[in-house]
Amino acid sequence: MSNVIRLQLQAIELGRLLEKAKDDPVMEPQLRARLAEVQSRIEAAKHQKGSLLPTEHVMLPRAAVFLRGGGVTGSEGISPFLAGEVLIQYEKMFEEQAIHDEREAARRMGRHRRPRGAPVPGLLFAGTPRGSFGLEFTPKPTDDDTLLEVHAQALRNVGRALVAISNSTAATISEDVKGIPPRMLQPLKQFMRTLAQYGAEIRLAVSNQPSQLISADRVALAAEHLEKEVSQATFKTAGVFRGVTRESGFFDFNPKEGGTITGIVADHLTEDDLERIDRLTNHQCIAELQKTIVSEITGAGTPTYILIDAQPSVMPEQQAIGQ
Repeated sequence: MSNVIRLQLQAIELGRLLEKAKDDPVMEPQLRARLAEVQSRIEAAKHQKGSLLPTEHVMLPRAAVFLRGGGVTGSEGISPFLAGEVLIQYEKMFEEQAIHDEREAARRMGRHRRPRGAPVPGLLFAGTPRGSFGLEFTPKPTDDDTLLEVHAQALRNVGRALVAISNSTAATISEDVKGIPPRMLQPLKQFMRTLAQYGAEIRLAVSNQPSQLISADRVALAAEHLEKEVSQATFKTAGVFRGVTRESGFFDFNPKEGGTITGIVADHLTEDDLERIDRLTNHQCIAELQKTIVSEITGAGTPTYILIDAQPSVMPEQQAIGQ
């Protein structure tokens, strides 16, 4: 199938979707913009001469957060603090989700970790689409085209996590957070906390996906459940490292105070990082850990641990470095 025919078929399908999404404040402008882009590419491909391999224009996945309520004045303006926090925390959520998804993709390709020197994924602020005040994002371009679909999936996964948490109750949140990368929980808490402070509702839109509305009441309940039921802290502690398994990423660490801490290594650690840390096996070191506790109906939940890093040095007692 030629490039022009493929684009024409894509334009026909987009036209059908646009007709169905007529008057939808979220989907209609996104579909209309995509249709215009495809039509422009059709014209460019038709007029391209002397090339057996026409230039392909990659359509980057996009996501948008539309806000309404406190801190938002229709589609005209938004509180700078609210907009800033949404931008910052949404990108942090995407970063942690994308790193997790990159590692899962590497595992499916026969590797166990992300490659050395892999750039940290991030988002570009792409604009403010019409409707309720909207903030639109697209993943930062990378030299590795295989990451395009991984990052598109990460955008969808962030949206699913927000919807899942907004539907959580005190009885179900311990199950709902299991599908969320642990290091994504902190920016997710801050994201919901900020929206709740302003009494804002949000509508989430991702390329080729139905939009999802999270009411202000559900935002407030989600923020409350996350504050009450999920606690997380990062700390450093001295002890003896007992080893890490490359395939599963599980580690054991014996802190100076006694006992054994078992958990998984952070998604951002590469194969080289694991080799360096593995050389600390049976040696004194300083481990940087993230501890997460999700309360359960029966009482306090069992803590889970993420190994962020380990270094071959000794420090006095345990030193908290953040909440």
